[in-house]
Amino acid sequence: MRENYKGYELRTAWDDGALGYGFRIFDKSGAEVSKSIDPYFYEENALMAARVAADALPAQE
Repeated sequence: MRENYKGYELRTAWDDGALGYGFRIFDKSGAEVSKSIDPYFYEENALMAARVAADALPAQE
């Protein structure tokens, strides 16, 4: 799943190795600026955690 949030692109995906969903956060230039460490059982939980992580990053204009 992809979502634009506060100038960042949030992506969630299933990780077979971790047996759960993870997230990655990308800035406007497409560079990865953050990612999850722990897996999430539900994709919605991974997306909520990505939003929290994005809130902690500097605002993108």
